[in-house]
Order: sequence, then C-alpha cells, then structure tokens
Amino acid sequence: MHQIAARKGIVKDLDRGFYEEARRQEKHPLALLTELVAPEPPEIEAIERRLAAKFPTLSPGSPLAQNVADWAYMVAGLEKELAARGISRSDTVEKAFFSSANGPNQPLFPVFLAGQIIAGQMAGSLVPHLVASELRINSHVQEKVTVSDTPSTRQLKAVGEGQDLPKTTISRTNGSIALTKYGRMLEASYESVRLLHLDILALQLNRMGRQIGIDQSDDLIETLISGDGTAGSAISFLTATAAGVLNYDELVRLFLAFPIGYQMRHAVINDTLLRTLLNLAEFKDPMAGFRFTRDGALPGPLGAEWHRWTSTGSAAFGTDRILAVDDRQAIVLYREGDLLEEADQLIDKQIARRAMSEWVGFAKWDNAASAALKLN
Repeated sequence: MHQIAARKGIVKDLDRGFYEEARRQEKHPLALLTELVAPEPPEIEAIERRLAAKFPTLSPGSPLAQNVADWAYMVAGLEKELAARGISRSDTVEKAFFSSANGPNQPLFPVFLAGQIIAGQMAGSLVPHLVASELRINSHVQEKVTVSDTPSTRQLKAVGEGQDLPKTTISRTNGSIALTKYGRMLEASYESVRLLHLDILALQLNRMGRQIGIDQSDDLIETLISGDGTAGSAISFLTATAAGVLNYDELVRLFLAFPIGYQMRHAVINDTLLRTLLNLAEFKDPMAGFRFTRDGALPGPLGAEWHRWTSTGSAAFGTDRILAVDDRQAIVLYREGDLLEEADQLIDKQIARRAMSEWVGFAKWDNAASAALKLN
C-alpha cells in the first residue's frame, strides 16, 4: 500500500526561520502567518462573526470589538493553512504535525498551541473588556509617562493676539511598570502525543489560556484599585451611606462618581453583591431582567456591562466592593514580545515538553476613568 503524500500548504518551505522572522519584524507569529497566507477579507469577516457570537454584549467600536477583530485576523491564516494541509481537529497530534509524511507541518505546531491558548484567554479574561490599549515594548520594565491632566490643562483657552498659549506638559513620572511573567510547562509522553487528538489537546490548551486570563484579570483589577505604584494612581473608595447595605442609591452614587466626559461602561462584582443587585426591586422587574431570566446574560444597571468575578487573586477586590471602569481610558496593557513557545525532549523518559510564557504588565492611564464602591 502506498503512503499518501502530505498535502502542501499555501506557505512553502515553512521552517523555524519563520519564528526568527516574526521576532525580527516584531510581529506575532500568527499575524505573520496570516500575512503570508493572505486570506480574503470575507474569510476573516466570517471568523470575526463566529468569535463575536461568543460575546453577546459586544458593542461595535468598543475595545473588545477591536480585540475580537484583531484575533480573527491573527487566526485566519492558521485556519486556512491547516485546511490547505488537510489537518482537521479529529487528527492525532502525531498525524497532523509529527509523522514522517507530515514533517513539513512541524513548524505549525507552536502557532497552533499559541492560537488555542489565546482563544482561552479571550474567553475567560476581563482584559479584552477593560483594557483601553495594548502596547508592545522591548523590556520587562516600562517607565511611566503621564500628562499634566486637569480640566484646565485640557481646555482650549481664550488668548489674546500675541499672548502665550497655555501649556500641557507630558513628562516621565518617578515610577515604572514592572511586567509579570506568566507561563506553564506542558509535558506528555511520546505515547500520549502519538495518540492524542487535536480537539482534546485544544480543550486543555483553552483551559490553560482561561486560567492565564483569570490570573491576568486579577492583576488588572489589583492595578485599577491599588494603583500601579506611581503617586495618585490608587482609587479613593466611595463608602456606603449605611455600612453593608447595597441599594439603588449606592449604584447611582457610583455612576455619578465619573466626571463629565467619562462613563461607567463596565462594572466588576462578586457573587455576594451580585445576588443582592439582582434582587433589588429596581431590577426584579420582568422586563429589566428579561435577558437574565431567558439566557443568563446579566442586566445592565445604569447602562454598564456587568461582570461576575469570583477569583480571589486580587487582595484589593473584596466581597464588599464593586469596581466601575470606563474601558476607553482607564488602563493600558504592556506586553514584551509574544507568547513564547519552546520545546525539548527527555530522551531517557520519552517525554516531550513544551514551555509557554509571556510577559505582561498594567498601568493606570487616566485615574478619572475608574471608581469603586466599598460597603464596609
């Protein structure tokens, strides 16, 4: 019986040099692969619609919508290249990437891993919802730059002819943002790699990505509340009029904590307070809570998108607190490089190992774009 020849992909002569080129161009390997594969716009748009369906409250033009669009672009090249090479999710890892017939597919394995982990991060993280911008840097530490920012420094002033224009100063602060390394080692015996199906591996990688997303979300929440280490970046809590009591008036006070030009667009709340909120008379009305009773989507009190958050990874986010955010200006994410994937083998134990890691940090950008309520 003749062995079926491996199907060639769209990108010819794909090898490890692909990753070196991605680093040289300072691009994510998934994005570079999409450039090389060059999918048609309708193909990318179809993936974007599929991803957007996972976020029922997605608003056009929001930071989350941009993140979904970016992710659709990044994954489009991988999906098309895998299809061109005849690789399906029902294949085993060995058949898809490591058999002798499919040797040319091996360089695709790291981007497949990265793609699945990023998908998990998108699904289980508050970062795509709350971060205003993502910036790439070439260091584990970023010096913070601030703008002298008060209403008077933002306004255009009436000035007489020949008079000096008022100044707004952009300067470095006496502080820096330290990035945190997130990572995980994945080990598998030769036998399990040979027999493991891609769809099962993808599920596990999604779970790993979700956990990374949870950990990063905890760091994001901690930064929003406690600050990024620079002066004045910590939130000043609103305190409840009656200790321990959450009512409609407290939510209105939180809403009004945002000055003109800002908006309470998102709110993060734990299970205890969420239960109280959902049982407030103002939100028990069948029409107000219709989406929640029908499909579990949280109602949007005061026009905000509410997020249930039960992780205890942020010390500053207790069970008596609600965090409110204007996602357009509150916080930025710094990233050094991309998700780094490395591989080696323990020959004596016949174990294949894959290490995945990335460096991420958060910085408060505009302190007026976040507020928090404390009941006790």
